[in-house]
Amino acid sequence: MGATSQPGMSLSDILQQSRKLTNQLGRDSDLPSIQLGIDQIESQSRKLVSKSVRSGHHPSADARAHYLLASGGIDAAQLSNAIQHTNIANTFEPLQPVYDTDLEGYIRHEHEQVILSMIEEGRRSALDDFHTGLGRSLHRDWQAQKQRILDELGQHRGSEDAASSSTATLRRSVSHVSGASTSVAAPSSEASLAQHSRMIRYDAVIARLNRARLDGESLPLIHAFMETVESFTQEPSRQRALLDAWTALKYMVHEMPSDASSRPTPVQAREYAATYLDVTHFEGAQGVALRQKWVRGARAYLERQFAEYMEQVIAANPVQAQRGGVPTVRAMVAAFLRVHLRTKEGTWPADLSSPLDQATQAPLWAMLFFLVRIGHVQEALVCVQENEAALQRTDMAFHAHFKAWADAPDRQLPRGMRDHWMSEYVTRFRHTTPDDPYRYALYRLLGRFDISKKFPAALVQSTENWLWLQLSLVSEKDEARATATQAPTLQSYTLQDLGAKLEKYGEAHFDPKGQRPLHYFQLLLLVGRFEKAVAFLQSRAAYEVDAVHFAIALAYYGLLRVPAAKDASQFDCGVVVQGVAYVDMARMIRRYTRQLASTSRRDALAYMSLLCLNADSPAPVGEEQVQRCHELVQSLLLDAPTSALHELLGDMQADGMPTPGLIEQQSALLHLGDRRAFLRSIVHAVAVQCDRAQRVTEAILLYNYGQERDTVLGVLSRELGTNLMEPAQLADWDATLAPGMTPSASSSSLVVLTRAILASYEQQGHASAKMDTCRTLLQLKRAATLYRDEQWAPALQTLESLHLLPLDAEARADVVSITRKAEAFKSYDDNITKNFSEIVLMAMNVLFKLHEVLQNSVTRADSTVLFEYRSQARALMMWAGMLRFRMSNETYSQLTRLDVYVRH
Repeated sequence: MGATSQPGMSLSDILQQSRKLTNQLGRDSDLPSIQLGIDQIESQSRKLVSKSVRSGHHPSADARAHYLLASGGIDAAQLSNAIQHTNIANTFEPLQPVYDTDLEGYIRHEHEQVILSMIEEGRRSALDDFHTGLGRSLHRDWQAQKQRILDELGQHRGSEDAASSSTATLRRSVSHVSGASTSVAAPSSEASLAQHSRMIRYDAVIARLNRARLDGESLPLIHAFMETVESFTQEPSRQRALLDAWTALKYMVHEMPSDASSRPTPVQAREYAATYLDVTHFEGAQGVALRQKWVRGARAYLERQFAEYMEQVIAANPVQAQRGGVPTVRAMVAAFLRVHLRTKEGTWPADLSSPLDQATQAPLWAMLFFLVRIGHVQEALVCVQENEAALQRTDMAFHAHFKAWADAPDRQLPRGMRDHWMSEYVTRFRHTTPDDPYRYALYRLLGRFDISKKFPAALVQSTENWLWLQLSLVSEKDEARATATQAPTLQSYTLQDLGAKLEKYGEAHFDPKGQRPLHYFQLLLLVGRFEKAVAFLQSRAAYEVDAVHFAIALAYYGLLRVPAAKDASQFDCGVVVQGVAYVDMARMIRRYTRQLASTSRRDALAYMSLLCLNADSPAPVGEEQVQRCHELVQSLLLDAPTSALHELLGDMQADGMPTPGLIEQQSALLHLGDRRAFLRSIVHAVAVQCDRAQRVTEAILLYNYGQERDTVLGVLSRELGTNLMEPAQLADWDATLAPGMTPSASSSSLVVLTRAILASYEQQGHASAKMDTCRTLLQLKRAATLYRDEQWAPALQTLESLHLLPLDAEARADVVSITRKAEAFKSYDDNITKNFSEIVLMAMNVLFKLHEVLQNSVTRADSTVLFEYRSQARALMMWAGMLRFRMSNETYSQLTRLDVYVRH
């Protein structure tokens, strides 16, 4: 390499010498030769120069850096040395060395690096997706929880109220239990107006219900609600859906008329409570009977609904139906089949064309199925008997088994017949595709076979058809009787199983387009999932009002389970505890009455009383529901303005006799046995809460209404003592109290209220030390008011008349008298003694002002009065000195200074 440094060598010479460096490698070497042009070498050289320039040495900068690091306790020289001796050349190299000629190793290393990079990128992407999803989920959950909280606070309609605050209002007057009328203002936005209109109509039904409860009578409540819904003429689609739901519930509870012309026979209030509410009892024989009753009711509703559908189809296609003039059930079914099954050519489908009903020439199996589908089982039996000859050729055993099935009260074959029928079914249908779906369905329904197997699509074209078939397969049996009457291989399929299947499918399965908001609610009712149905409807904001009244109806019949307080949810009305669903009816009523109370407290109270329907629930729920009811009534009192207390509680006459208010008028519905219970559970409880919340006027009125006179006087004394030096209006002492005037919310101030209460108690002959304390505080407050108005002489006269301070001649006659006065002051009520400093300063200031005015007068002739003032000041100072520990040093200094001014 020494030749490369000789002067005068050109670049060409250098190039030639560099080529000689590789001659010793030989031509057979596997190493490739590197060929760089002049331009490439120049480019690489410039890059090296630029790097050396950028990494150049700057001693001054290094010195400053050393000083800076040294001030932070860092040895820069040692750190630099450690960095220089650190070898990081192999940091990103493979663990096993890869030689330049090891192509496979290089590729393997690169492949591993790519895999590691992909793993790292996937991990990073998954982490980002997780955080994004978590944030979205938290936001969604927070929005839901926030909405529930706002619902709890009654603020979820704030936007509607704000939007309609400047618009006109609608007023209504509705007669209630007592015959009085309440004027209610309704929001004027279209949605709010419609909801308010529904609430008004529902209110009338609740008033009827409470009248019936007071009279001990039963009310056909579902029919009353249906009559109300029929008046929702502005919303026909909503009206139709609600009527269908109420009708379904009517069939479930069997509130049916004995015939088409008579009114419905009312079901007794809480008819099913004893059986349904106790979960353990519900699993017994009575629970089985109740569930069987539900199944019959649900099937009857779906059968009547399908019969109406048949009539609509026939009416829409009269020519095709060819019903004729014979108004029989079979003629109606035959007309429906002509519309429903006939081909365009007017013939029956090939698989249904044989056999035909002799009377109508319609497919026999379809005729039988649809007769059963609309509930005319006996008519179907007659049809079987008339066509027995045709059935004998192919289905010899059908007549006997169908008759046994039709005559059985629970639609179940005896064990022996069922075993035979199973063999018939297995032979004909178990392993083959049925040609006639109606024949196949009848075989399955008679024996309740293949519970989990689907029916042919022709039979389940609607949810109602599917549900009817499922209900026809349901078998509710008492466990003790099941083993004796049923085959051991009979597959169990109860109403509970059907309900679980329905919930598993969910609303989206039955109403995928969301066009029937009450459809899933109705299905839940028909399978006896009453709590889940109410909770579902409550979750739909547009149907909250209706959900409340469905809950009330179910509670009236004893078909709504309410949770114990320990199991209730903080936000949701629906809750599931150990697999059993409950509805927090108290929470629903509280939300509903919060809106109602602002317009009609009478209506709100009527709804609150409905919680006591649950008083007969198993312990501890029954007592808790009554307590929740009382808490709602207490909240109604707390939220009501002071002027409305007399409406809710009544009033107290001058002779101490009460006039009942709305709450006491409904005490029987509220489970308030007598007046003492009413005063203890409602009035006293609310008074204590008002007292704790510093709502003094309400607390005083409530305690007074409960005839807790000493408590009233104690609250008055405490309030007067707390605000003793806050001046009032002198007119409050001069206002004339009307004879027999009772304390009321209309009292303009604490002074007038106190005067009215004292006058009332005096008239009733009540006397106590607390009354004397109250009078003393009232006069002290009057003195403070006169003092503020700079009426010094009247203020001094008021203080002297109290004989509280040593201001009169007898009290300041000598040291013994002053000492006696000081000892007496210690025994006064705390509400007086805690104001010791203020009272003494006020009295001394009054003496100072009077002394100053008189001393600066023109005549200055009345020296006797001046001496009197000085004597009073001296006695007051001595008296205060004896009670020195009750005042601060600053107060005593002020007294001393004023005393000096008065005595000189």
